Amino acid sequence: MSPSSTVRHRRSAPRDSRTDVFTAAAELFSARGFDGVGIDDIAHAARLNKAMIYYHFDSKRALYREVVHDMLRAVGTLATEAASRLDAADRRLESFIAAFIQLADQRPWFPPLMLREIAEGAPRLEPDTLALMKTVFMAFSRILADGQASGLFRPINPVLAYMSILGPILLNAARERAAARPGRLDLPMFADVSHADLTTHMQLAAMRLLSPQETRP
Repeated sequence: MSPSSTVRHRRSAPRDSRTDVFTAAAELFSARGFDGVGIDDIAHAARLNKAMIYYHFDSKRALYREVVHDMLRAVGTLATEAASRLDAADRRLESFIAAFIQLADQRPWFPPLMLREIAEGAPRLEPDTLALMKTVFMAFSRILADGQASGLFRPINPVLAYMSILGPILLNAARERAAARPGRLDLPMFADVSHADLTTHMQLAAMRLLSPQETRP
């Protein structure tokens, strides 16, 4: 194929309109929240007409739900796989933390979106969404229980452990979003932190939190 024909082929390649809609909506929902985004806004950002949005999604709420479900399905899969491995529980938890940070990198809209949703009382987390969240939590709890049974982890409330380990990862992603605004990188709280350092820190923090030696009378 000649260079000119290659250029023509690229120019004529069809757009993936569903992906365009999804990406535009995810970024807008993350920045403005559900109530702050209209279908017209999504259509403008995606450079599509509203009819194309409704072709792929029944409503704005259905589109929002798919943005949330996309991340939860991915996290649920990796959490279930991690919980099912034959490795020691501490190695499984470290792998889960690393994978969770990587998934959040791939979907930067998710942490701020989820933090906003929870802060508002989670009014749009419907039963099917909560079922996906339960999958993640139950897989995490299984790793925790296996570690406790083998003596690697101390007894701890699984809800508190879950919040203590995953919460800071979500919060750091929101911090990075805030730091991206002009003129903020000079502020110490918005200093750049590599995700390799973040992963190592959270893995160490999790092990110290769960270590039997940290048990207090």
